[in-house]
This record gives sequence, C-alpha cells and structure tokens, in this order.
Amino acid sequence: MSAQADFYKQLQCQKCERRLNKPLELKCLHYICRDCLETILRNHRTQAQCPTCHQALEEYKIENYEYLKPKHPISRLLASLNDVDQCTTCKTFTVVEGCSQCSKEQCDSCAAQHEETHRLPESQSVNNFNDFSEEEKEILESIRKDLTDKEYEDFVNTAVAHLNQAMSNTAGTNSSSTRNELRTSIENVIGFTKPTYDWSKHEKFTADDIVNSRPERVKQLLRLDFTPRPYQIRMVRAGLKRENSLVCLQTGAGKTFVAGIIAKFFHILSLRKLQHSSTTFENTSRRFKAVFLVPIKALVEQQCAAFRKVFMDEPDSILQMIDNQAGERFESLYRSHDIFFFTVQKFANFIDAKHADLSKFDLVMVDECHHCYDNHPINTMMRQYHRMKLSNCAVPQIIALTASVGTNKKKALDHLVRLCANLDCYNICAISKGAEEDELRSSTNTPLADTIVTVPKEEHDPIVLCLKDNVMKSIAQRLALDISMMTTEKLDNFLVSEHTNACKTNDRDAIIGCHYLRELNLFIRFYQDLPLEQCMERLEQILQSSSPSEPTPFDRFCHQKLNEFSNLAKKQISSKAPAQAKLQKLVELIESVHGPDCRGLVLVRTKFHTAALEKFLNQHPRIAQRHISVGRLTGQGPAEDLCLPGNQQATVLDAFRKGDKKLLVATDVAQEGLDVAECSYVIRYEFVSNEIGTVQSRGRARAAQSKCFLLTEALSLNYQRELDNREREDEMKEALEDWRKLGTSEFRVLVNAQKEEIINELCKNIGPSTVSNDLENSQPSAKEIHCRFCDKLLCKGSSLRRQGTTVVCKDPAFERLVNPPKTSGAKFLCPNPTCQRELGGVILLSRNEPAYALQITSLKFVMNSVEEPRLFKKWSLYQGYIQQL
Repeated sequence: MSAQADFYKQLQCQKCERRLNKPLELKCLHYICRDCLETILRNHRTQAQCPTCHQALEEYKIENYEYLKPKHPISRLLASLNDVDQCTTCKTFTVVEGCSQCSKEQCDSCAAQHEETHRLPESQSVNNFNDFSEEEKEILESIRKDLTDKEYEDFVNTAVAHLNQAMSNTAGTNSSSTRNELRTSIENVIGFTKPTYDWSKHEKFTADDIVNSRPERVKQLLRLDFTPRPYQIRMVRAGLKRENSLVCLQTGAGKTFVAGIIAKFFHILSLRKLQHSSTTFENTSRRFKAVFLVPIKALVEQQCAAFRKVFMDEPDSILQMIDNQAGERFESLYRSHDIFFFTVQKFANFIDAKHADLSKFDLVMVDECHHCYDNHPINTMMRQYHRMKLSNCAVPQIIALTASVGTNKKKALDHLVRLCANLDCYNICAISKGAEEDELRSSTNTPLADTIVTVPKEEHDPIVLCLKDNVMKSIAQRLALDISMMTTEKLDNFLVSEHTNACKTNDRDAIIGCHYLRELNLFIRFYQDLPLEQCMERLEQILQSSSPSEPTPFDRFCHQKLNEFSNLAKKQISSKAPAQAKLQKLVELIESVHGPDCRGLVLVRTKFHTAALEKFLNQHPRIAQRHISVGRLTGQGPAEDLCLPGNQQATVLDAFRKGDKKLLVATDVAQEGLDVAECSYVIRYEFVSNEIGTVQSRGRARAAQSKCFLLTEALSLNYQRELDNREREDEMKEALEDWRKLGTSEFRVLVNAQKEEIINELCKNIGPSTVSNDLENSQPSAKEIHCRFCDKLLCKGSSLRRQGTTVVCKDPAFERLVNPPKTSGAKFLCPNPTCQRELGGVILLSRNEPAYALQITSLKFVMNSVEEPRLFKKWSLYQGYIQQL
C-alpha cells in the first residue's frame, strides 16, 4: 500500500469502507461511523467487536460513545480532505469526484468508464431496485433501517442475483419463496447468523489436559473469551471428574467462570459423542444439559452474560435465561437450548408443576449456595435430589458456589459439614494460605480496612417523646395495652401477636389500633436513621391509603392523634433544624473518602432507606458542591413498592459504571452477587445482617486502596451484631483450616454421618414430602374466605384457582361484591366501607381476561374442621384444594 493510500485510510470506516460519517472513537482507539456502530450493536449485541482489530466492545449502548471533538486530528483531516471517499466503481479509497449526472463518487481511473454508462440506451441501464415487485420492495424497505448504505446496496445486488438464479432454474417463483430468499440473503450479507463452530476439527483434549495446562493453553483448548487464572483451573479438577464440588471464593475472584469451565468441557464432550454416534449410526447420546440457579431475579441476566464469555461460539443457541416464560414452553426450550439460567424458586416451581425434570439435567450449578439449609428453596431442591438418589434415580452433578459458607449460628465446622451433606458434596475448593493466597491477592483487590464508626444515641428527641408519650400511649391505653417499657424491636413483635389474635376474634378496635401502633413504631425506627420530612411523608401516605370512607369512632380517634403529631412535625420541619447526628456523620464520612473518579456504595436495610437517603444526599449542599451524583438500587418489582423494574435496575448500574452516578444507595441486592462497578468505599448505614453479609459487603469494595465502614449507634444492637459477625467470620476461616487438617477421608466420614441424618428425616416424612400436588390438594378447601381486618365474607374456598404460583378468585359473586377494576396491576379493596383495606391486584389471563390475585396476608380462612379461623403468611402454607386454571 502506498504512503498516500495509507494516509487516506485514516479517514475510512472499516465497517462500511467509506468515508467516516459522524465518527465515534472506540476504546481500542479505532474510529467508526455512528450508523455503522449502531448496526453492529443492534445485530451482534454482546458479541459486538471492533471491525478493525476485532476487540470486544465493552459498551453495548450507542449513547455511551462520544463524537470526535472538532479539534481532534481526524476531525481536522475530514474537514480539510473533503474529496477523499470510496470510488463507487472500483471501491478504491482515494480522491474522488461526483459524477455530474448521477452524483456517484468516481476516482480519476473510473470517471471516463462511468460516463460511458450514461450514454447507453435507457433500456440497457441497470436499475436493480426496479427488478422487484411492489411487495418485494416493501420487504426491502422494512430491513433498510438495520443496514448501512453499503450493506443495503450489497444486499440488493445479492438479492437480484438470487432472484435471477431462481427464475432461470424454475418456471417462476412465488412471493413466499421470494421472501425466504430475501431473508437468507440478508443473513449472509450482514452476518445475522454466525457459522457453527466445528468441534470435530478442533484439537482433541482430556480433563487432564485442562488441569495440567497453563492459562493461555486452557483458553485455546476450550475457546474461551477470557484467560482463566491459575487458581480457577485448579478448582475445576474435581468437577471435571464428575464429582460434586463446593467452590468457596471471595467476591470478584471468578467463581462463575469456574462453573463455566466445567460446563464448557462437558458440553464439548457431549458434542463429540453425538458426532461419534452419528458416524456409527448409534443413538445413545444426547446434548449436555445444565442449569445455573441464582437466588434473585437480577442475577439471571448477569450470570448468563458471564457465561457468554465461556460459550463465545453460538451463545444464543446454547444459553437461555428463564424469566417470564410460561412453564408449558420449557419443554420446547429444553430441546432447543442446553444451559438454562433460573432463580432457584422458579426452578423449584417448574419441577413441582412437572414442567422440568431434575433427572434430565447433567449439571446443576448453585450460586450463593450458603443458603442451602432449613426451608430455603435450594435446600428444598436438594432434598428432592436426595430422595431421587435414594430411589436409584439419575441425579445431576452439583457445583455449588459461594463467597462465604457461613455458620448458621452453629459451630462453624459442624455447619460446613452439614452444608456439604445437604449439597451431597465431599470436595471443597478454597484458597490455601501462602502461594495461593498471594496469587489471589495479586489478581483481586481487597479493602485496606473495615472500620466501625459510631455516633452517640440521641436522647430526649421531641419528635420521639411526643409520639411515644402522647400518641402511641393514648392509643395503647384505649386498647388496655402497656407498651411503656418496650423497645422498638420488642414492641413490633408484641403488636404482630396482638394483631393476629384480634383478626381471629374480629376485634375491630384492636385491629385498627395495632395497625396504627405498628406504623408509628416503624416511623420511629426510620426516623432514627432518616430525615424527618421523608419519614412524615411516608407515614401520612401509608395511613391515608388504608383510611376507609366510613371510619369507625376508634379510627377517627387514632386519626385525630396522628393529626396532633403531624402539626408538631411540620413545625419542626419548617424550623430548618439540623439533621440528626447520624446523617451528619454519613455526609462527613462520604466527604472524607470520596476522591476524584471514585465510586461509593451505601448499603441500607430497606427500600424506603434508599429513596429517603437518595433525596437527602442529592439535596445536601456539601454533596452537591463535590459533584457527587447519587442514585439508588433495589431489587426488581413494582415501582409503587419502591422497587426498580428490571430495565431501570440495569440503567442505574450502567450509569454507576460509567460514572454518571458516583454514589449508590442500595439494599442488600448490591451486597450479594449483583455485579456492581468497583467501589472505592462501602458504607453500611445501620445495616448488619449476618457474618456472610459482613464478608460480602467487603467484596463490593474492589477498587485499589478501598475502604469499608459500618456507621451505627454506639453500643446498639447493630454494633453488637457486627462484633458477633466478625467472631463468626474468624470461626469460618478456622473451619476451613480444620477441614484441611482432617483430610479427605475423615471429612467424608463426617459428611456421610450428616447425610444419613438427612436420609432418615426423608424416610420419616416420606408420605407428605413425596406426594403429588393432586394428592396434597386432596384436603378440602376452606369453607369460607373473609377479609382479615373486618371479617367481611368475600368468597368460598372452592372459588380459588391456581395460575402458576399465583392464586386468584374466579367467582362472579366475588366480582359483583368487590367491583374490582379491570386494568392489569390495579389494586382492589375490601368492599366494607369501614375497612377498605387492600385485598390484592388484577392480573390478565389469556385473551386479556381479568383475574383477581388475592393477597393472603389480607385474608382469613374458615376451615370445615376448625372452629377458629386460620391465618397464613404465604400461599404455600395453605393446604386446601385449589383447582388449576
């Protein structure tokens, strides 16, 4: 290539091969037209690559890329060399001039030849687009938006060639075959479908080749889109032997890739077996099938995206997220895909409904497996696994992943043994002290410190004193309750018990009074951490939403006391009193650790905390002065419950990664598993869960020189919990050391002893635990279903229907009584004008037929065999017969 051509090439887009138009700069420092990049991102999604160097694009949204500045060297060259472009005849990128008749760009060598075409008779001129019928032109126009100009022109030429060939081979062609030709052509022209990788031509390898090879070699053998770390390769050893394994690795160390390498190896093995059986005309093999289970919905997409780096060949035909798909569709998805990503609860629901069969999976990967005890869905699934194994049924291999095994408030080694027994696992893959620990430390960042910051408890606050000594005391006295010596935690438990008893006996005053007292007590708990203004807004909104159109005398009394308190609170707000000491300390802490280009995370207890603190921090002058923009992050769900819809959650995380948001206030959804950008500091604001939460929150501080803090009241319950958690964390480390000292044989003996206990428990409960849904539901339905709060008869138990895991009422009498709205997501209320509490929400069935999903915490069940009404916390505890829709 000449020096001049090489110089001109700087102005050429390597996607469309034409002059750069509205150029954008990629992170690899190559340039591309905006429209070309948009086409790549739309058509190739997470497989998008730079057309020049083929480096993977890290950002998948066009708005994340910036136009070149006017003073950029490429911008200046484009402005000065405005006659350099691709010749439309010879396709050379050089100096061109537009044709005087058709304006097509021509180089000096092609100009004369091009002018000759304009002298040909009109009948001999070529107009490819006119070769198509009107219907075919519509098809062409429908796909134009997905192509660059050059791709569209190439496609038209290719489509003409296809049509000409079809016309010459047959007497004619119909529009259906024409459309198929068009769609095939576009896939071939712009690469919608990636050719299947032929593993039969790939180098043969064994499990030993994987575990004994260097990282670069493993990447080559398995065709990975990343280079595995040495300790990750060591941790797949047991898994590649088809043995169950528990992988214990700190957050950010790559547990998911360990599971992915194991899955990829067996997937390749199954493809080879299928190929061998096809050549020998045997039919003894099937494709490898696996499932990856996560605790929360937000992790489904995240872990599937991580696996795309493992399965870079044909990920869309191998990997499948299961989110809102109906269970009836899973059979077809099972046939068309190989690895599925579920929440563990949804997978359990699919198994219960016979939509999925555990025995038809080769591998089950369990994320956050430390939850596998008691009645958690993971342990429920594993109990079924043990029952299948006991019955000599085929069971899948288990790969369990966690950052911290926990203690479950027991002796740490005993809990570790029980966890392994629940997971049917003898192999633990953990980092050893010494060289492995140094290797991990060199590849991941850990916080420099995890400091407990305390503030003194605020005594004699006028808001709290007024609420306790006036409002709450007056309501409690009317109910003959003495609550004067109770802490907020103890009072809440007491009121729950009193409210339950009042619902059973239909004591309306006690039901109303306990409802007001619980909300006021919750207000105090929020006010200890949050600004008064936000707390008052929430309290008034909650009590207003539950206020009936015809209140009872006691309801009016409670509302009057609330108004008295509201007047005092409004005076306090208008006086611009300084924020509580805890809030001031939070601001000081953020100021002290937030440097340039850093990100921070504030972990809080509730969704309301995220909303209140986001507003408070964004409005704080010192935070605004530092240009620290604050966002909030919660689990997925309806916005009216202060949750974030799935797409909004992704938007928040993306803004945090890009730096548009410098600080996130988040619930524990950001503490466990969710991939949050590297943080320079993590502040747990009055948020202490268990020892696992303490460890995992530290794992969010992954930036170099990061720091962690717990901000809490001095000598508070949270302060003591944190000290206990740190003791348990040390016990967890000691348990792993004890496991190493025990050796494989002795540890296996301990696990087998626990497994024997599990099997004995299963044998004792073999009846109720193994019966089908139909037998389980053969118990009679509730005789009547009433409103829990006012005892209003709503419907008969026989009117209940099950739609998946949702229970709805299908009864014209109920519809006439309640008169619910017909809009999906709308709430419906108790028809009693003195009650009007929320009963549930509207869902739409097929053909947009409305059904009324009942909220079990608003219901009271009159059973045939029990005189006292029954109350349930969730539908899974209700054992009456419910007919499927």
